Amino acid sequence: MNLLIADDENLELKVLEKTIKKFFLNELEIFMASNGKQAAQISDETEINIALLDIEMPGMNGIELAKLLREKNPDCIIIFITAYDRFDYAIEAMHIKAFDYLLKPWKDEKLTGLISEAIVNIKELSLENSVNENLQESQKSAIKKYIKENYKRDISAGDVAGILGYSDVYFSKIFKQLFDDTFINYLTKVRIDKAKVLLKDVGFNIKEVGASVGYTDSNYFTKVFKRAVGMSPSEYRGNI
Repeated sequence: MNLLIADDENLELKVLEKTIKKFFLNELEIFMASNGKQAAQISDETEINIALLDIEMPGMNGIELAKLLREKNPDCIIIFITAYDRFDYAIEAMHIKAFDYLLKPWKDEKLTGLISEAIVNIKELSLENSVNENLQESQKSAIKKYIKENYKRDISAGDVAGILGYSDVYFSKIFKQLFDDTFINYLTKVRIDKAKVLLKDVGFNIKEVGASVGYTDSNYFTKVFKRAVGMSPSEYRGNI
Protein backbone atom coordinates (compact mmCIF):
# COMPACT_ATOMS: atom_id res chain seq x y z
CA MET A 1 0.00 0.00 0.00
CA ASN A 2 1.51 3.35 -1.05
CA LEU A 3 1.34 6.56 0.94
CA LEU A 4 2.41 9.95 -0.43
CA ILE A 5 3.43 12.87 1.79
CA ALA A 6 3.60 16.29 0.13
CA ASP A 7 4.74 19.25 2.22
CA ASP A 8 7.05 22.15 1.30
CA GLU A 9 8.37 22.42 4.87
CA ASN A 10 11.28 20.00 5.01
CA LEU A 11 11.26 19.54 8.79
CA GLU A 12 7.57 18.63 8.89
CA LEU A 13 8.04 16.30 5.92
CA LYS A 14 10.72 14.38 7.84
CA VAL A 15 8.66 14.33 11.05
CA LEU A 16 5.68 12.90 9.20
CA GLU A 17 7.84 10.26 7.57
CA LYS A 18 9.44 9.27 10.88
CA THR A 19 6.10 9.03 12.69
CA ILE A 20 4.43 6.98 9.96
CA LYS A 21 7.39 4.61 9.65
CA LYS A 22 7.35 4.10 13.40
CA PHE A 23 3.74 2.87 13.40
CA PHE A 24 3.22 1.50 9.87
CA LEU A 25 6.63 0.26 8.75
CA ASN A 26 5.34 -3.08 7.46
CA GLU A 27 2.08 -1.80 5.99
CA LEU A 28 3.01 1.26 3.97
CA GLU A 29 5.59 2.26 1.41
CA ILE A 30 6.20 5.97 1.84
CA PHE A 31 6.88 8.46 -0.96
CA MET A 32 7.81 12.06 -0.17
CA ALA A 33 7.57 15.26 -2.16
CA SER A 34 8.53 18.81 -1.21
CA ASN A 35 6.06 20.40 -3.61
CA GLY A 36 2.94 19.63 -5.64
CA LYS A 37 4.69 19.16 -8.97
CA GLN A 38 7.13 16.65 -7.53
CA ALA A 39 4.22 14.78 -5.95
CA ALA A 40 2.41 14.73 -9.29
CA GLN A 41 5.47 13.19 -10.94
CA ILE A 42 5.56 10.47 -8.27
CA SER A 43 1.90 9.70 -8.90
CA ASP A 44 2.67 9.26 -12.61
CA GLU A 45 4.93 6.34 -11.73
CA THR A 46 3.20 4.88 -8.68
CA GLU A 47 -0.42 4.28 -7.71
CA ILE A 48 -1.04 6.30 -4.56
CA ASN A 49 -3.51 4.80 -2.09
CA ILE A 50 -3.24 7.39 0.71
CA ALA A 51 -2.09 11.00 0.33
CA LEU A 52 -1.16 13.44 3.10
CA LEU A 53 -1.18 16.82 1.39
CA ASP A 54 -0.19 20.22 2.71
CA ILE A 55 -2.67 22.67 1.24
CA GLU A 56 -0.30 25.66 0.97
CA MET A 57 2.48 24.64 -1.44
CA PRO A 58 4.15 26.65 -4.23
CA GLY A 59 3.56 25.78 -7.88
CA MET A 60 0.73 23.33 -7.30
CA ASN A 61 -1.16 23.51 -4.03
CA GLY A 62 -2.67 20.59 -2.16
CA ILE A 63 -6.17 21.16 -3.53
CA GLU A 64 -4.94 21.03 -7.14
CA LEU A 65 -2.79 18.00 -6.39
CA ALA A 66 -5.72 16.20 -4.75
CA LYS A 67 -7.84 16.69 -7.87
CA LEU A 68 -5.03 15.24 -9.98
CA LEU A 69 -4.66 12.22 -7.70
CA ARG A 70 -8.41 11.66 -7.82
CA GLU A 71 -8.30 11.51 -11.62
CA LYS A 72 -5.58 8.85 -11.51
CA ASN A 73 -7.09 6.84 -8.66
CA PRO A 74 -10.69 7.70 -7.68
CA ASP A 75 -10.32 5.58 -4.54
CA CYS A 76 -7.23 7.43 -3.27
CA ILE A 77 -7.76 8.57 0.33
CA ILE A 78 -6.93 12.25 0.71
CA ILE A 79 -5.96 13.77 4.07
CA PHE A 80 -5.22 17.49 4.01
CA ILE A 81 -2.68 19.06 6.35
CA THR A 82 -2.68 22.79 7.03
CA ALA A 83 -1.80 25.39 9.63
CA TYR A 84 -4.85 27.44 8.66
CA ASP A 85 -8.30 26.61 9.98
CA ARG A 86 -10.08 28.31 7.09
CA PHE A 87 -13.66 27.75 6.03
CA ASP A 88 -12.83 27.90 2.31
CA TYR A 89 -10.30 25.09 2.74
CA ALA A 90 -12.89 22.99 4.52
CA ILE A 91 -15.35 23.57 1.66
CA GLU A 92 -12.74 22.57 -0.96
CA ALA A 93 -11.87 19.47 1.05
CA MET A 94 -15.56 18.54 1.17
CA HIS A 95 -15.94 18.97 -2.61
CA ILE A 96 -12.96 16.70 -3.22
CA LYS A 97 -14.42 14.23 -0.71
CA ALA A 98 -11.31 14.31 1.42
CA PHE A 99 -11.07 11.67 4.12
CA ASP A 100 -10.19 14.26 6.77
CA TYR A 101 -8.51 17.54 7.53
CA LEU A 102 -5.48 17.62 9.89
CA LEU A 103 -4.50 20.92 11.52
CA LYS A 104 -0.90 21.76 12.39
CA PRO A 105 0.49 21.15 14.92
CA TRP A 106 -1.05 17.69 14.91
CA LYS A 107 -0.92 15.05 17.60
CA ASP A 108 0.59 11.68 16.75
CA GLU A 109 -2.54 9.94 18.01
CA LYS A 110 -4.71 11.89 15.58
CA LEU A 111 -2.37 11.29 12.65
CA THR A 112 -1.92 7.56 13.24
CA GLY A 113 -5.62 7.14 13.94
CA LEU A 114 -6.53 8.67 10.57
CA ILE A 115 -4.01 6.52 8.73
CA SER A 116 -5.23 3.38 10.49
CA GLU A 117 -8.80 4.20 9.43
CA ALA A 118 -7.62 4.85 5.90
CA ILE A 119 -5.86 1.47 5.72
CA VAL A 120 -8.97 -0.32 6.98
CA ASN A 121 -11.13 1.49 4.41
CA ILE A 122 -8.79 0.54 1.57
CA LYS A 123 -8.74 -3.11 2.62
CA GLU A 124 -12.54 -3.20 2.89
CA LEU A 125 -12.90 -1.56 -0.52
CA SER A 126 -10.43 -4.02 -2.03
CA LEU A 127 -12.40 -6.93 -0.59
CA GLU A 128 -15.68 -5.45 -1.84
CA ASN A 129 -14.22 -4.96 -5.33
CA SER A 130 -12.96 -8.55 -5.33
CA VAL A 131 -16.40 -9.87 -4.37
CA ASN A 132 -18.03 -7.72 -7.05
CA GLU A 133 -15.57 -8.93 -9.68
CA ASN A 134 -16.28 -12.55 -8.79
CA LEU A 135 -20.01 -11.90 -8.90
CA GLN A 136 -19.71 -10.21 -12.29
CA GLU A 137 -17.65 -13.10 -13.68
CA SER A 138 -20.27 -15.52 -12.42
CA GLN A 139 -23.06 -13.47 -14.00
CA LYS A 140 -21.18 -13.19 -17.28
CA SER A 141 -20.50 -16.92 -17.42
CA ALA A 142 -24.15 -17.74 -16.74
CA ILE A 143 -25.37 -15.38 -19.48
CA LYS A 144 -22.86 -16.65 -22.04
CA LYS A 145 -23.76 -20.25 -21.20
CA TYR A 146 -27.49 -19.60 -21.64
CA ILE A 147 -27.00 -17.85 -24.98
CA LYS A 148 -24.64 -20.56 -26.23
CA GLU A 149 -27.19 -23.25 -25.38
CA ASN A 150 -30.26 -21.38 -26.67
CA TYR A 151 -29.21 -19.10 -29.54
CA LYS A 152 -31.04 -21.41 -31.99
CA ARG A 153 -34.32 -20.59 -30.26
CA ASP A 154 -36.36 -17.39 -30.35
CA ILE A 155 -34.97 -15.95 -27.13
CA SER A 156 -35.12 -12.42 -25.74
CA ALA A 157 -33.38 -10.41 -23.04
CA GLY A 158 -36.47 -10.97 -20.89
CA ASP A 159 -36.01 -14.74 -21.11
CA VAL A 160 -32.46 -14.54 -19.77
CA ALA A 161 -33.44 -11.99 -17.14
CA GLY A 162 -36.15 -14.35 -15.90
CA ILE A 163 -33.76 -17.29 -15.67
CA LEU A 164 -31.34 -15.21 -13.58
CA GLY A 165 -34.12 -13.71 -11.47
CA TYR A 166 -33.50 -10.13 -12.66
CA SER A 167 -35.92 -7.47 -13.82
CA ASP A 168 -35.70 -6.59 -17.53
CA VAL A 169 -34.36 -3.11 -16.69
CA TYR A 170 -31.65 -4.40 -14.33
CA PHE A 171 -30.65 -7.13 -16.77
CA SER A 172 -30.21 -4.63 -19.60
CA LYS A 173 -28.05 -2.48 -17.36
CA ILE A 174 -25.88 -5.35 -16.09
CA PHE A 175 -25.54 -6.83 -19.59
CA LYS A 176 -24.22 -3.51 -20.90
CA GLN A 177 -21.70 -3.35 -18.06
CA LEU A 178 -20.51 -6.94 -18.55
CA PHE A 179 -20.36 -7.10 -22.35
CA ASP A 180 -20.13 -3.42 -23.36
CA ASP A 181 -22.95 -4.14 -25.81
CA THR A 182 -26.70 -4.67 -25.95
CA PHE A 183 -28.23 -8.13 -25.63
CA ILE A 184 -29.60 -8.16 -29.18
CA ASN A 185 -26.25 -7.09 -30.69
CA TYR A 186 -24.40 -9.77 -28.74
CA LEU A 187 -26.94 -12.47 -29.64
CA THR A 188 -26.81 -11.44 -33.31
CA LYS A 189 -23.02 -11.70 -33.33
CA VAL A 190 -23.18 -15.22 -31.84
CA ARG A 191 -25.73 -16.27 -34.44
CA ILE A 192 -23.84 -14.75 -37.38
CA ASP A 193 -20.58 -16.39 -36.28
CA LYS A 194 -22.35 -19.75 -36.15
CA ALA A 195 -23.96 -19.10 -39.54
CA LYS A 196 -20.54 -18.42 -41.09
CA VAL A 197 -19.38 -21.85 -39.96
CA LEU A 198 -22.49 -23.57 -41.36
CA LEU A 199 -22.21 -21.75 -44.69
CA LYS A 200 -18.95 -23.57 -45.32
CA ASP A 201 -20.97 -26.79 -45.59
CA VAL A 202 -22.77 -26.74 -48.95
CA GLY A 203 -24.99 -29.51 -47.65
CA PHE A 204 -27.06 -26.81 -45.93
CA ASN A 205 -29.09 -24.38 -48.02
CA ILE A 206 -29.43 -20.75 -46.92
CA LYS A 207 -32.84 -21.27 -45.36
CA GLU A 208 -31.58 -24.22 -43.29
CA VAL A 209 -28.57 -22.24 -42.12
CA GLY A 210 -30.82 -19.38 -40.99
CA ALA A 211 -33.18 -21.72 -39.16
CA SER A 212 -30.21 -23.41 -37.47
CA VAL A 213 -29.12 -20.13 -35.88
CA GLY A 214 -32.52 -18.87 -34.79
CA TYR A 215 -33.93 -17.16 -37.90
CA THR A 216 -37.03 -18.97 -39.18
CA ASP A 217 -37.62 -16.24 -41.79
CA SER A 218 -34.91 -16.71 -44.44
CA ASN A 219 -35.43 -13.21 -45.85
CA TYR A 220 -34.90 -11.68 -42.41
CA PHE A 221 -31.83 -13.88 -41.90
CA THR A 222 -30.38 -12.62 -45.20
CA LYS A 223 -31.07 -9.02 -44.18
CA VAL A 224 -29.44 -9.41 -40.74
CA PHE A 225 -26.46 -11.30 -42.17
CA LYS A 226 -25.83 -8.69 -44.85
CA ARG A 227 -26.06 -5.86 -42.34
CA ALA A 228 -23.52 -7.61 -40.08
CA VAL A 229 -21.09 -8.97 -42.70
CA GLY A 230 -21.51 -6.60 -45.63
CA MET A 231 -22.67 -9.30 -48.04
CA SER A 232 -25.53 -11.78 -48.32
CA PRO A 233 -25.14 -15.39 -47.11
CA SER A 234 -24.93 -16.55 -50.76
CA GLU A 235 -22.21 -14.02 -51.54
CA TYR A 236 -20.33 -14.99 -48.40
CA ARG A 237 -20.51 -18.68 -49.34
CA GLY A 238 -19.22 -17.86 -52.80
CA ASN A 239 -16.19 -16.11 -51.33
CA ILE A 240 -15.21 -18.88 -48.93
